[in-house]
Amino acid sequence: MVSLPPIQTKSAIILILVTLYLVFMISCSDALEKEDKQYWYKHALKDIQKSQAKRRIETRAKNVIIFIGDGMGVITHTLARIYKGQKEGKSGEEQELAWEQFPFSGLIKTYNTDHQVPDSAGTATAILSGVKTSMGVLGVDSTVPFDTCDKEQLREGSIPCIKDWAVKKGAKVGIVTTARVTHATPGAMYAHTPHRDWESDSDVPVQHKGCVKDIASQLVDSLLDKDLEFAMGGGAKKFIPKDQGGSREDKDLTEELIKRGIKVFRNTAQLRNWDTESQMLGLFGNSHMDFEADRSIDGSGQPSLEEMTRQALNRLTKHEDGYVLLVEAGRIDHAHHLNQARHAMEETMQLEKAVKVATDMTSIEDTLILVTADHSHAVTMSGYPKRGNDILGYVYDYIDDRDKHRFMVTRGNQTQPYQTVSYANGPGYELHFDKETNDWKNISQFDVRAWNYTQPATFYLPYETHGGEDVAVYARGPMAHHVTGLHEQNYLGILMAYATCSNPEQFQCPANGGMSSFISRNQTYNNLLIMFIIFTCFTYYIE
Repeated sequence: MVSLPPIQTKSAIILILVTLYLVFMISCSDALEKEDKQYWYKHALKDIQKSQAKRRIETRAKNVIIFIGDGMGVITHTLARIYKGQKEGKSGEEQELAWEQFPFSGLIKTYNTDHQVPDSAGTATAILSGVKTSMGVLGVDSTVPFDTCDKEQLREGSIPCIKDWAVKKGAKVGIVTTARVTHATPGAMYAHTPHRDWESDSDVPVQHKGCVKDIASQLVDSLLDKDLEFAMGGGAKKFIPKDQGGSREDKDLTEELIKRGIKVFRNTAQLRNWDTESQMLGLFGNSHMDFEADRSIDGSGQPSLEEMTRQALNRLTKHEDGYVLLVEAGRIDHAHHLNQARHAMEETMQLEKAVKVATDMTSIEDTLILVTADHSHAVTMSGYPKRGNDILGYVYDYIDDRDKHRFMVTRGNQTQPYQTVSYANGPGYELHFDKETNDWKNISQFDVRAWNYTQPATFYLPYETHGGEDVAVYARGPMAHHVTGLHEQNYLGILMAYATCSNPEQFQCPANGGMSSFISRNQTYNNLLIMFIIFTCFTYYIE
């Protein structure tokens, strides 16, 4: 039998083996390689290997978290990705957002049943209830006409959503948004109304009072009935009377909540001190919450989307029977409507932080996470900017014939720059078009990185419109693979119910079997190499 080598010899052998492994791993990295043909071959092969390694989790989901970036179309993903990379000192184009690393993705068709380009009420209803519907209505199907109210028609056309199915099976439900909690997307989780703007009693036309409750009152009912554990966002004015700075004509809705032991919070400090045991309504702004760039970050100010998401999960993860959480980055949409692209990109970065909180606080084995949008916007990234060009900047360069479209020519035959990011319509037209000269102003005179700077728009509208193209959906967790492909938007609501077995009578349930997975050949080699090192080291020590 071979005698035991000295400890120093064993340590040296272990060091050599570990070094060989590290060298092997580094050799597989393309981080320091130049971007020649070999770089791109390896880059594509790594993507193939990543695809082969995708694991389909085919057990039931205990929990569902759905993130909705309001107005976060595919173009906004691209802009935010580059913006993120450039904030980190990189070129930007090669960057990834957190959800772009999810194993499965697909495309979603967003049209309403009566409109080619949709609004958030119809799309949010489709996402959360599994039923496509008309523009401007919440929680009802297309048999209920917009802006009219017939009690019987409303009763017949009202539809349940993932909240109702989840509560019925014992799960808990919560809402987080940076918009008003009575706005279209959160409203689709609990309200049934023929008009999305009937948020307060004073918003309901006289002829329709008594036909349907305003949206704020319906939210209060959901809290009192324990259908919702909490709702966080803005919109305090929809709950309090006019004499207290609100918009209500009847009463202070928060008083009834407080009497019933439901907390009402108005600032960050109160949210941080929440015991996460009681129900809660967070009203962190009189209307929509502030843009992240404008938000007061002290205790008396408004919490971030990241912080609200963390506290939401601190509350929901205590419940053993599962939960459903809706998180909306509502102000991406508002920034685009104002033609303020930088705010839209920054709000998308805040959504990414919230998504990271969710992936850190949950298990991929039992929690289905979806990241999607309700619709897109009329924003474009165009021209021929060089790689690494400031995504908020402009194009103005001429080096060779390839660059002949890298500037614009005025009516006076003068060359001047144009912006990479622009809009088809919106208020930005007013800033950029000179009505006296009937020509576009020179963009170099503006601070294009200012937060409230408005990008150019082709024609004037006081509020830019939505876009009608498909939006992306990204998914991880149980049943995530089902998002692959192109789907109608209502598919997501049915998928959430199916994955959690929340309405088995209508939508069936996943089988109780285990998981199937595919492991790439390179992963297998890596695992074998690790096992060899461990086995060799172990053998030396036990001889």
